[in-house]
Amino acid sequence: MIVRGEEFVQGGLAEDGVRPSASIDDVEEELARLLKARCIPAWEILFDRHFDRVYRYALGRLFSREAAEDVAAATFDRALATIESYSYRGRPILAWLYGIARNVVNETRRSEMRQRATGLLESMLHRENGHGPPAALPLLQADGTDALVARMDLEHAMRHLTGIQREVVLLRYFAGLSAAETGQVIRRPETAVYALQARALAALRRQLA
Repeated sequence: MIVRGEEFVQGGLAEDGVRPSASIDDVEEELARLLKARCIPAWEILFDRHFDRVYRYALGRLFSREAAEDVAAATFDRALATIESYSYRGRPILAWLYGIARNVVNETRRSEMRQRATGLLESMLHRENGHGPPAALPLLQADGTDALVARMDLEHAMRHLTGIQREVVLLRYFAGLSAAETGQVIRRPETAVYALQARALAALRRQLA
């Protein structure tokens, strides 16, 4: 059953979801309870705070605006469908949400790889002979040639980062999370985030030089 604003107010959360007198743990636990209760204002807070961030995170992985929009929408659909499985045990809702986004991105990438492979195979099979030029495959969406080259260069450079370095770059510079929020998502202290960030940026500079 959908719970409306009355229960949200009774829960003691302010308009921005923060109770001045409550600890962070109390606020997170209360927000989780309201999300599970299908409280509309609580879900609006989650959406308003993080939809654009999830979109930018997905854009940094997929380099396609349309695919990133689909991922962001699918992330919140899945969050709503699976909220019952979430229990607050010190790890914030933010980390749970980005875990969902990461899974949706990985599923999208696997689907795109299958589609590209199928498209390449079909282009080969439909040629009159086996020696004609292959049809151009639209690997990335871009606004022009320069944008395409820049995105391909960045995508190539990102592949040379370690997995954890890539996550830090995506969360900090694409999603716009703070170092503290990034640490919560990747389960590392804030000092480790800064160290990973510095190494990742140095590696990207070398690749893009």
